[in-house]
Amino acid sequence: MLKNFNRVINQIKKNFIQATFYIVLSLLICACGQQISTVKNQTASQKAKQKITIKEVETESASQQQITNKSHPRPNIVLILIDDLSHFGFTTYGSNIIRSNEGRFADKTFETVNIDKLASEGIRFERAYTHPLCENTRVALMSGKQNNRNFIGPKSLHESDITFGDIFKRAGYSTGMFGKWKQTRGTKTKPGKDYISEFGWDEYTAFDVTEEGQRFINPNIVVNGEPVDYRGRTDLDPETGRRWYGPDIFNRHALSFIEDNKDKPFFLYYPMALVHDDHKPTPDTLPHSIFDNFDEAPHNKNNHQGDDPQYITDMIEYTDKLIGKVVAKLEELSLRENTIIIVMGDNGTKQIFDHIMPNGSVYPARKGGNSDNGIHVGLIVNQPSITNKSSTLDNKQKVYDGLVYVTDVLPTIAQAANISLNEYPEIDGISFWPQVLGSKKEERTTIHSWFIGNTHYQDDTNPIKVEFVFDKNFKRYAPSVLFPQGRFFDLRSDYLERAGDTYVEIKWGLRRYSGLNINTLTAEQKSAYDRLGLELNNKKIVQAESINILSNNNNNNNNNNNNNNNNNNNNNNENKKGKFQLAIGQSEILRYQLEPENSTRNGVIWKSSNEKVASIDKFGVLTGLSSGEALIEIYSWSDANPLANNTDPEISRSGISDSILVTVMK
Repeated sequence: MLKNFNRVINQIKKNFIQATFYIVLSLLICACGQQISTVKNQTASQKAKQKITIKEVETESASQQQITNKSHPRPNIVLILIDDLSHFGFTTYGSNIIRSNEGRFADKTFETVNIDKLASEGIRFERAYTHPLCENTRVALMSGKQNNRNFIGPKSLHESDITFGDIFKRAGYSTGMFGKWKQTRGTKTKPGKDYISEFGWDEYTAFDVTEEGQRFINPNIVVNGEPVDYRGRTDLDPETGRRWYGPDIFNRHALSFIEDNKDKPFFLYYPMALVHDDHKPTPDTLPHSIFDNFDEAPHNKNNHQGDDPQYITDMIEYTDKLIGKVVAKLEELSLRENTIIIVMGDNGTKQIFDHIMPNGSVYPARKGGNSDNGIHVGLIVNQPSITNKSSTLDNKQKVYDGLVYVTDVLPTIAQAANISLNEYPEIDGISFWPQVLGSKKEERTTIHSWFIGNTHYQDDTNPIKVEFVFDKNFKRYAPSVLFPQGRFFDLRSDYLERAGDTYVEIKWGLRRYSGLNINTLTAEQKSAYDRLGLELNNKKIVQAESINILSNNNNNNNNNNNNNNNNNNNNNNENKKGKFQLAIGQSEILRYQLEPENSTRNGVIWKSSNEKVASIDKFGVLTGLSSGEALIEIYSWSDANPLANNTDPEISRSGISDSILVTVMK
């Protein structure tokens, strides 16, 4: 009987196993069928997209991204930009002495212990480059684009430009900016104090917004659209018991931003006020009475004594202290492991200083110049959970010796945050996130730069304007006003670019040398000269010639696929006639086609004639708001010259454009 019982049990087990097998097999077949169908649909979609080259803004919603990333939380990003400090202003790069080349003070030592710790536990980039002036760098940094695409003039960046603030906010990040702004002054319809919010910032505390004013002692700033002016005040900061100090205020607001957003992913852009002139003592300068009584004016004019370069090392060390506070706050909130910290300079140190090397040699500072000492900056990347595990970087101080350019930062932090940039083809930068993860491959072999300083895009006689391409060994300049034949340098022996029989001295005492004699180049130099020349030729500015709006207006759709196709065809025909229908509360993504496709200034400006009826944002998202009609227009950056300097017309409407009439129905 026991044997019969065992036989029954074994048969039940066998039947159960077989049934389970067939159920699992059926599920797998079903899943594979869905997968194959999805792949087929994707392939068809991709083929369809290849038939027409357009820019189509379609992104995953922030809520969807948050759901996707619950099990793998997206990293927080803290991007710290130091004002006017070369790589040798970070002691991790090997120098800790600054000299006044005007003899104003004896050599001074300094240390950056917090930056150095980030470097020792992270990755130090040996060849990071920017523009030689802050605003040109900041526009490139924020947009990931070359200046020839979107730098029209100083303090003029238009709201239609898409920046990392926009991209991260759209991806569901909380965004905050605290420190130096400078890029805009607003327009006639939107003042500078409010205009910053057009670049994706949920919160901001900034100076150099409506005017430059004061950044250090008793600053004038803007906090989320509200001007706060401390100039001339005699009361003390209740947090410190000392005079109001701009860098402390910016830092405090940055720390509050971190605290307020500790439970969700955030992007903190911290463009520090330090160490740009005016040079002043800090609250840590000893004795304290120096800071407590120092002239708050940002200059030495009209009997003021508000700028004293001897305090440069105090300013560097206070910069480092404030960075340490950011790190400490992240650690306090247990956010450190999931936060990427990037520390970098915006351009070289001011030319009144020299950096002294351990062997006594001099590295002359040269802010404003396009040689190494004007554009070579420090760059540190640190995320403990990542950089401490970069096993392929096996030396004690993890370093990367490949070229990195300022435009590379945006695609790097986007890749780190798993944000796709496929819809932003105008971005020029190359991500170095693989190198942070440990790859030794050098993605970038050359750097192309187009620089006009604090001048206007359309000024063809501007002597400041230069364009060049360089690699690790050679550098070639395009023809310019001062040097119609161009220039060429061998950086291996002349990284300060002082070769040549002649030089021209321009603004700030900057000398530009004529370079090597092309007729006497070695074979290796000549090969580099030709190779870099080809790249310059490929980078020539291409003007846009036409722009056309395309759209997917899916009104009156029904469940029949054929009807859907017919409706879409009819609507596309309608759009070509300049008509478009939309319901209240409905949103549609407008697409456009720019010709030629390789136009350099390929940004666009969308405008609605009646924003109460229909609004359209910089991404081309059109939304019906109330019944009525509105004309939606699109203009090209190529000739519209959009400006936000609060003086010139915002855009020129006389160039290429297109429009559609939108009817919003109840």
